[in-house]
Amino acid sequence: MQSALPNLIFPMVEFGPKQTPWTLNFILYKGGSAVKTNRLSHHIAANDLGNPLAERFSLAIQVHEELVACLVGGGSVQTAKSRIAALRTFFTWVDVTDTPIHLENVADVYLKWAAHLEQRQRIDGSLGKSTAHTFASHLAAILNPILGRKHSILKETRIRKPKSAKRFNTSAASKVDLSAMFRFGHLVTDLCVGLSTSSIKGNLPVVLELRSGQIELWSGLSKPTRTQPRKTVRHNREQRVSAEKRAAWIEDKSLRTRSRLANLRIEAELVMFIAQTGMNLQQAYSLKLDNYRYASHLDGYQVLSYKARREGTVLFEIFGEYRAYFESYLRWRNEWFDDLDDDRLFPFILAGRIDWRPPEFSQVRRIAKTLAVPYISPSILRKGRVNWLLRQMASPDAVAEIAQHNVETLIRNYAEPHPQVAMVEISRFHERNDPSFVPPGPGCCINPVPEAEERLQAGTPAPDCTSGAGCLFCNNHRDIDSSDHIWSLASFRHLKSIELARHRPPEGKSAATEAHPAFAVITRVTHKLQFLENSSEVRSAWVKEALFRIEEGAYHPAWDGLIQINEMGIAI
Repeated sequence: MQSALPNLIFPMVEFGPKQTPWTLNFILYKGGSAVKTNRLSHHIAANDLGNPLAERFSLAIQVHEELVACLVGGGSVQTAKSRIAALRTFFTWVDVTDTPIHLENVADVYLKWAAHLEQRQRIDGSLGKSTAHTFASHLAAILNPILGRKHSILKETRIRKPKSAKRFNTSAASKVDLSAMFRFGHLVTDLCVGLSTSSIKGNLPVVLELRSGQIELWSGLSKPTRTQPRKTVRHNREQRVSAEKRAAWIEDKSLRTRSRLANLRIEAELVMFIAQTGMNLQQAYSLKLDNYRYASHLDGYQVLSYKARREGTVLFEIFGEYRAYFESYLRWRNEWFDDLDDDRLFPFILAGRIDWRPPEFSQVRRIAKTLAVPYISPSILRKGRVNWLLRQMASPDAVAEIAQHNVETLIRNYAEPHPQVAMVEISRFHERNDPSFVPPGPGCCINPVPEAEERLQAGTPAPDCTSGAGCLFCNNHRDIDSSDHIWSLASFRHLKSIELARHRPPEGKSAATEAHPAFAVITRVTHKLQFLENSSEVRSAWVKEALFRIEEGAYHPAWDGLIQINEMGIAI
């Protein structure tokens, strides 16, 4: 029966000597998906899982062909790995629930499984929204072409991708200030410079003097500790053997003992490379070593793959200052990895396994935490780089060319609202459309050219851009919808009331026959305050608060000095 099994392996995927090659044989056996990958063949040979289920053969073959087609077509190995993980989760549920499954009913079984995921997420709370969507979408991506569907089967479920509640200035990239980014950049640069070939091959620990502090690197060797001496033969023998092993480890200068130091520099170099090129992490991690040549472009270089007798292909762009660091890294890489069969630009040492996932920068994270330097992930670095360029250049088209995106993608996925930029843009908009000027009276002015209102009564102050009273009768005057403006109006009215109270009309004339200009100002301000008070509850509270302040002698700073001078009877 074993010989009749279909071929469900993936020969196009490279595995390390300590890794188990992929196979979809777990689909063919009930309970096979619950068995560990590295133990599956053993259980099958021992007949622990029983006979393969013939009704699942055609489905397993179709699933295998779809995954192979994705890999051969240039799909990500990590994506294929995630889809196989979703398959395992799906068939584990099928086996536990004893659900019959074959090619003809796989769509119905998928919908039942999706309902099970939704129940775990909504009712049981044992599954997150993102996890449920990830499982369901990965399996749907496999089944859609098999079932010949134009629309994803995922849309027939109630599982939806969680919406990210994007708000102004709340993303991780917008919260990182430039000073923190520069501190992290200094740390990464110092690590790249400090971890030279001579320092890595030196005595342990390697001590690096960085701008953010000093660190000791033991490269996998435990730090010596002081223990209470014991005078026994066994203890002395163990201590002697341990000392010999430590001495041998320190004496060995190869990658066997210095791999952690090499990986640390590669982590730092990869971070710097992403910050300079704007390339995403997976793409940078997958780059192969090439024969590079440089072509001047803007303020930096286009890095091309050298091809004899024809123009090379542009691989990425770098800033001019980064070229010396990049070439230094290439020389260092050749010193350590030239004899190894590894053509990756960033050849992490993974001890007998091949990892298609990018690194998580665990060593750089740990050092940054030790030195109290904020760690900034590659994705945030890329966004920070794009937004810094947008603020510096103020040209989305030019930044999109540098970032190798179209403008729509740049604005939609990378550009972050910045409060300072927003305030500048708003100010420029108002300057072009409704520019305001500081007038001598309360409020604001949109044009510093006096323009009197029509049909002014006799004795009304004429606007002249000199006296504050004339502003209230000018066509270019504007009120401001704020409590501060209302306080200014009330204070200005009080000032004019003092002027009117101190006024003495000429002999032979009464105050009624000769109207004082202050009276017209008081009347105009009173009408304004009454209108504002009746317009809304908020403005009504503002007016009442302003009147209480005037009664208490708390005047607006713009008129406080003039009011005090007039109250003392000093003529101005």
